[in-house]
Amino acid sequence: MHAGAQVRHGQADETAFYRREIHSRVVNFHKVTWLLALMVACALGLMLLAMPIGYGLLPPAWLEPAGIATGLAGAFLLLSAAYLKRRVDVDMTRLMGDFKIAHARQDTDALTGAFVRNRFLGDLSEAILRRRSVGGEVALVVFDVDHFKQINDGFGHPVGDAVLQFCVRAALKTFHGATVGRMGGDEFALFVEHDSPITASYLDRTCNEFLASLREGFHISHRRQSVSASIGIAIAPVDAARADMLFGHADIALYESKRAGRATWRFFRPEILADKRHERFVERELRAAILLHEIKVLYQPIVDCDGNLVSLEALTRWQHSSRGSINPAEFIPVAERSNLIHDLGLAVLRQVCIDMAELPDVTVNVNVSARQLQLTHFQEDYLAIAAKAGVHPSRIVLEITESSMLEASGSLNKRIEGLRQAGFRIALDDFGMGYSEFNQLRTLPFDIIKIDKSYIQSLGSDEVTDIFVSAVVAVATHLDRAVVAEGVETDADIVKARLAGCGLFQGFLFDKPLTVEGLKGKYIVSPDYAERKPRLTA
Repeated sequence: MHAGAQVRHGQADETAFYRREIHSRVVNFHKVTWLLALMVACALGLMLLAMPIGYGLLPPAWLEPAGIATGLAGAFLLLSAAYLKRRVDVDMTRLMGDFKIAHARQDTDALTGAFVRNRFLGDLSEAILRRRSVGGEVALVVFDVDHFKQINDGFGHPVGDAVLQFCVRAALKTFHGATVGRMGGDEFALFVEHDSPITASYLDRTCNEFLASLREGFHISHRRQSVSASIGIAIAPVDAARADMLFGHADIALYESKRAGRATWRFFRPEILADKRHERFVERELRAAILLHEIKVLYQPIVDCDGNLVSLEALTRWQHSSRGSINPAEFIPVAERSNLIHDLGLAVLRQVCIDMAELPDVTVNVNVSARQLQLTHFQEDYLAIAAKAGVHPSRIVLEITESSMLEASGSLNKRIEGLRQAGFRIALDDFGMGYSEFNQLRTLPFDIIKIDKSYIQSLGSDEVTDIFVSAVVAVATHLDRAVVAEGVETDADIVKARLAGCGLFQGFLFDKPLTVEGLKGKYIVSPDYAERKPRLTA
């Protein structure tokens, strides 16, 4: 049985025990009541016995023994009732205290000591109602641990548990007087209330202190574990007057902080809702565009030092029936945040496979989302499209961003290696924009490194950039991996990239993204590529 389930099961058994014990004490209390009733009955019996004697119906000699017997019985019953009542009072007091403790245990998370979700939301509702009556505000702060899955997978669940406990301690220490709840997994919430308005400057300062405390980290297993979190903030009654709405708004703000790069905080703004409505509109339109085949594919050449064609990158374009051309920066992030990204990726690959017959005999790079890689049926879907079009997977290079690869778990890396074994080649895209740990290059399953254009365009003007690019090229050469310089826009860019050791180039200096017709007869396939092709696609 899962540990959490065992805790809940044990708590339920403990509570049931106290309920049975309290029930038994209630039964004893009923016994006391019956004893008192019998005592009263004895007194009434004595009175009823005295009446016939008084009227001469019974001899007076009966009165004395009857009175003694009734008195003894009454005294016995009275003492018994007093004794039982005292036991019931003492036991009820003790058991009610124990029951309250057991009930409190059910209201708190066994691991962190924070309130469970239902208890927290109940207390939040009461705080909002209280401030509505007497004035003041309630600030709700929701946060979750950044990259918690990687911590769990990389260091083990005991370290993950220690991180969650540390976050609660840091929250209680930083947000004075706050009520903290665990919403589930690595998601937490806290609220503070005050008689007067809670200022943004106070929340800014406190959130900054909280994140600084997390960055400082804690010691575990003879090392320091640093933590970061993303935070969303909403205030009642300014942003919402109900607990559920306030929590939803704070959750939206939390999402905005993640979009801003994590390890930061964002306040809820009404404009966010308008942005969300626009995003839903774009999502609906994009879904229709995929079905109506409005998604087009252009191809940007990747060339060698002599300008000969080595590969093509497939770039997605959306030609809306009424709105015209829509910028990829507008719809790609929407697709990434929805379930459409895989459908979009399949539509692009399908079009690429159709175009293969008219394209130069080189590989074609298609971009793949990290979210797609998490799908268990990803490889099956891509292989099915290639097989249906009669295209061998070796003609296709899957471009995956560096951050997606470096955040991937071991199982995800095995999935990527499975793609390589199926025939696909893997390109590590935008290298330098993620963690850029050279140690990871030895284990990541990839064939090509594409250095981000921000580094290529800074060559010669920044010493650190020069060292970084030269080191990447050296590692790639040692591993027999190809290196592509992205964003080559001037003659100076290509000269500097060649001096740094890059062998392949992509950018507007050579060509903008072209249609299939625009590529025809324009490029010569690189002879070096033709020689390398069998080995690269093996």
